[in-house]
Amino acid sequence: MSDRPFTLQPHTAPPQGPQSISEFIQRLNAEPGGFRGINATELRREIDANHYDDHGDRDVDMTGDTSDAEADDDYDTKDVAAARDEILRAIHQSHQTSMFALDFVSLLLSKENPAQAVTTFSPGLRDMVGIGTLGATILEAPTVIAQKRVPDNKMVAIGKRLIDLMKAADAALAASKRLQREIMLETKYWSMVLGVSENGWQTFRLPHEPHTMGVKFGFSNTTSEFRNSGISPMRRAKDGSVWLEHGSMGRGSKRLQVRILDNGVVVGRSSLPRPLPQNAPLQDRVKEARDTIFAQELWHEINRESRVDLGSVVRVAESTAAYDMDATRTVCVQLVTLGEEEEAAVAEQPGALDATANELCIILSLLLSNAHRVNELKRSGPGISKGSTPPYSILRPLIAHYKYDQSVQRCTESLSALISVLRSAGLAASLTMKEPPLTPPPGNATPPSTSLANLLLKPPTVQFDLTITPASRIRVLLKPTPLSGAVFSASLLPPLPSQPGSSVNPLLALCPPAADDYADLETLLTYIHGTIPCALTAAYYEIVFAVTAGAPPAAAGGGAGGGGDGGPSATTESTWAMDASSNGIVDLETGGEYGVYFGFGRDKQTGRLEVSIEGHFLENGADKVHRAWRWPGAEGTLSTVVKHVLSNGPAI
Repeated sequence: MSDRPFTLQPHTAPPQGPQSISEFIQRLNAEPGGFRGINATELRREIDANHYDDHGDRDVDMTGDTSDAEADDDYDTKDVAAARDEILRAIHQSHQTSMFALDFVSLLLSKENPAQAVTTFSPGLRDMVGIGTLGATILEAPTVIAQKRVPDNKMVAIGKRLIDLMKAADAALAASKRLQREIMLETKYWSMVLGVSENGWQTFRLPHEPHTMGVKFGFSNTTSEFRNSGISPMRRAKDGSVWLEHGSMGRGSKRLQVRILDNGVVVGRSSLPRPLPQNAPLQDRVKEARDTIFAQELWHEINRESRVDLGSVVRVAESTAAYDMDATRTVCVQLVTLGEEEEAAVAEQPGALDATANELCIILSLLLSNAHRVNELKRSGPGISKGSTPPYSILRPLIAHYKYDQSVQRCTESLSALISVLRSAGLAASLTMKEPPLTPPPGNATPPSTSLANLLLKPPTVQFDLTITPASRIRVLLKPTPLSGAVFSASLLPPLPSQPGSSVNPLLALCPPAADDYADLETLLTYIHGTIPCALTAAYYEIVFAVTAGAPPAAAGGGAGGGGDGGPSATTESTWAMDASSNGIVDLETGGEYGVYFGFGRDKQTGRLEVSIEGHFLENGADKVHRAWRWPGAEGTLSTVVKHVLSNGPAI
């Protein structure tokens, strides 16, 4: 806004001459010779020439005595006069404009207040148009035409009001419909949210979006990578239903699948649920999201454990972790998307080991839940260590348990085969296996799922009581170990209560077990196979004198644990003793040429277990005979053969 008193002003004259030094230089460069061709003398001469052209009546001093100062004074005087004239013209124009405005306002006021308007009325305007000839308002007294238009104007006003009322009614009706629809949508939305809350899911307002409800279906004790995946906003869809915004569900529901392959052919596959339809209840969709992030976390932990701890036994591909159970059978674990055409097609073909695959899939989920429980216990306990969480034990317990079961089965089969061979020779050998029950004891407050997880993480110790003879008894303990399966320990048991004589196990002096554990079953069996000849030697050494002295056969049979068949009485006197290797009974007087030797092991040709006897004795009282018996297959019993050999020893 300008500070000048007049609002109607003439346009400012355009500026004369250059406005800046750069414009001045540009003008000079446009002249012939440019800026460098200009000097003070030429500039003065040019100024004088221009001034003379503008004022042709200027007096010229022909004598040449007029000074430059006088020329400058004349030039300045002319400029001031021109500026004065320009200012006077601008003032006169402004005055005329103001007078026109004053006459116009006065003419308008003369219609309403002539007495006041006359004081400002110009005489020329009064003579030309007169007072009160121009008004700015409608007359108070309507004209005839205006009076005729009054009813029409009233009808138009009434119609306008009716139109406005109809518009207001339509707007109110539309607002009512929108409100009813909004109430219906909100009722549907909140009923679904309430249904989720009543089913046990935690609902709350999102901290960063207070106007949006959220549901928590994740796990509080999960790793940091999946901690934020267990919360999903429940946004309202256009139809009022709840739209569960979950990023992990964007590419479909996920599940972990276990497959068992035999020579590359799938023989077992865990079952997969069908994908939920679009109109599934919200509770089912929340559960589906929970199962999806659980499967994703389980696969993440399996992948991490396989790469960090089990790289030597588990092969990890892009989406599969494989473990070779043996030379032909493989277990594969992979994360699949529900509803894939390939999976849906092959799922219709049942396999022989589908039940086993389902059990493995359930156990994997149980182990992850147990890891969550362990995290909770660690957080609630003192001394919480901060840092990266080590990989969960998911595959390791399964591999250890599988090898543990293999060790139990192999040990049972090996010891049972050993007992079968001893019994084929007529010995009263036996095997007792004791395994703790899998069910928790009565009164235990531990949940069944926790008890099962503890059983998977630490299987029970299995006990085998091996009775070779009533006096020689061995106890074998099979202890579980991580990954390797099991270790074995052997200890000696006292003789059976029905065994007469000494209460000390003879193997304690002849063949004691190692103080440390046996790393594998082959080492343990090597020891047990070596104890059998010693046990048979100790058993028959106790009855050797009874046999040579003509004792009753019944007494002799009882000592060996199997020989009610007896043997011929002999009156031959001889000196018998145990062999230096404790696997036979020899005659000392003949330097060990006569006697009986016991053996146990595998046949080199057939590979089967057998118990053997080699006897050196006299036949028909004079001929020295060497004969061997092997069970199973030999006629008679081991006790009968031993008594026959000992009763036909050398005569002194």
